[in-house]
Amino acid sequence: MNSDYARAAESHREVDETAPDSKQITLKDPRAVLSMLEVDQVVAAKRRTHFGRQRLSLRTRVLLWCLRVYVVLMLVIVAISVVRALHPGR
Repeated sequence: MNSDYARAAESHREVDETAPDSKQITLKDPRAVLSMLEVDQVVAAKRRTHFGRQRLSLRTRVLLWCLRVYVVLMLVIVAISVVRALHPGR
């Protein structure tokens, strides 16, 4: 074939043949980098990436506090139900 598509396919094959083996270890692969580090180096790297507390918006904080109050109220209701179930005569 003398078409442009045929020439592009041939040049693509040439590039594929000269491409490096996909099984080679590169430093861009995080698993390869972690496998080369010592244990204490991995721990130190994890400590550096600790994010700490995040600032939450007022709306999110209010929502979280409402959920906390809801959980406490549900615990009280469940505790009362258990006590009443254990002592049905009262």
